[in-house]
Amino acid sequence: MDVNKAFRFMFDDKQWISKLLIGAVMSVLSFLIIPAFILQGYLVKIVRQVMDGNDSELPEWMDYGKLVRDGFFVTIGQLIWALPFILLMLIVGLVTGGLGSVVDSSGDMVAAATTGAGLLVACLVLLTVIAFLFLTPALLIQYAREDEFGALFRFSEIFDIIRDHMADILIAFLVSVVAVLAISVVTGIVAIVPCLGWIAAVLIGLAMGPYIQFVTGHLYGQIAAKLPGGKGAAY
Repeated sequence: MDVNKAFRFMFDDKQWISKLLIGAVMSVLSFLIIPAFILQGYLVKIVRQVMDGNDSELPEWMDYGKLVRDGFFVTIGQLIWALPFILLMLIVGLVTGGLGSVVDSSGDMVAAATTGAGLLVACLVLLTVIAFLFLTPALLIQYAREDEFGALFRFSEIFDIIRDHMADILIAFLVSVVAVLAISVVTGIVAIVPCLGWIAAVLIGLAMGPYIQFVTGHLYGQIAAKLPGGKGAAY
């Protein structure tokens, strides 16, 4: 994977400032839900563009109806995939709470069982996080390729993406984490300077979210380009 290209491709776009600004505005307004769908749809658009071999600039912010549609479908798909994990954790949590209510009257044995159930919940949470570390990019890539909601539930195709590109997905995740940490450190250093430093820190903070999303989208697009039908260069 070309990590360096993922970080700098935004700056190859002559209109990168305006496009980043729109992304920042959508990020700030994400609590209104629709802008969050637009951002998610734009991420899908980046994946498609890179997958098709065009990674010289950011996509245009246009056809907002399509962006909302794509973002909505991907978000709903992720929620449906998450439901079994959520239900399982709720069941274990309810059992744990029931055991905890009788600890005082039943002694150490039930207390030990309650502790074990708590550890089970923690393990389930950890497994869920790990599962979605790989599922989220696989679902985005699958939808970007097929452009239909039903494609998000073609289990064999999604698991094939995870199995065949697990290392690439892990690299994309680690790169995004390192980027967030690095930008956060820079923001903290800049914020030490009064007035101008504070303003700069706020601006960097606003830009960080969409920029990391652009980088991540490019990395996912590189993975998609390796799949059958991908028209991108061999990364």
